[in-house]
Amino acid sequence: MVDRGPPFAGLRVLETASRLKNYSLAGTELGVTHSAVSQTIRRLEQAYGQILFRRQGLQMSPTAAALALAEAYREAERVILRAGRNVRAIDGEPTLVLSTLPAIAKLWLSSRLKRLRDALPDISVEVRTSRDLANLDTDGVDVALRVGRGDWPNLKSELLFEEYVFPVCSPDFLERNKALVEENLADAPLIVEDVDLWPAWFAAVGLAPPIRHRGPAFDDSALTVEAAAAGLGVALVRRLHAQEALAAGRLVRISPIQVKDPYSCYLVWRDDNPRIGAIRRFSDWVLAECDRAGLLKAA
Repeated sequence: MVDRGPPFAGLRVLETASRLKNYSLAGTELGVTHSAVSQTIRRLEQAYGQILFRRQGLQMSPTAAALALAEAYREAERVILRAGRNVRAIDGEPTLVLSTLPAIAKLWLSSRLKRLRDALPDISVEVRTSRDLANLDTDGVDVALRVGRGDWPNLKSELLFEEYVFPVCSPDFLERNKALVEENLADAPLIVEDVDLWPAWFAAVGLAPPIRHRGPAFDDSALTVEAAAAGLGVALVRRLHAQEALAAGRLVRISPIQVKDPYSCYLVWRDDNPRIGAIRRFSDWVLAECDRAGLLKAA
């Protein structure tokens, strides 16, 4: 019998089913029916002579054989993706894929794209935005601009700068609340993000935080900045996010007191990326822009 090689299409189904432990969910992710997933698994069991899944309540639990095949498929996928990146590098493909948060792209990077093009005219940068961390093994991303603790496994991370937060509002809001000072800030509508640093800021001022906030809440820093600029209340913002609005006069700083953000800004990449030369040139440009913006100075 001729060995036709691994059934990669079937192994993709197996990997998805073993990860989700549910044939219907696997079918939804792959765009096929529950029955198609079940039939594919049955054919794989016949091909390998192994039971690959056992039903446990509402779940389909992968066996040790299924887990081994799923991991082998993921490794094969990583090898193929790396090979694809190598081919693009050999052919001189100039595009560098950058992943970052939507707020960073909107509030900081977008206004600098022309300077980026002028500084690196031979490199085209494709910007992808997401609140989820890009997988630099499988997502086709070369470099990421991230906010975190710098402890991402198997990746090279370079600290760009530490972040600090401070309260801001719109000029109109301050005009309507002329008596607004640190001591009575807890009575104002406070705009809240998903990572709430208001208690830390009030502690730095030596005041108790409000029991409940009266302002809107957002899970995105760009929305927080825009809400403050629209006069909806007082926001606690990071330097990186607020610089443009402060410079344009859309926001004003209420207090000189600031607190350190537990997360800092990093540039992240894989050291074995074949396009490491372009990544290092991009890294140099980002550092120069951060320095130009005053972000590298001690706050």
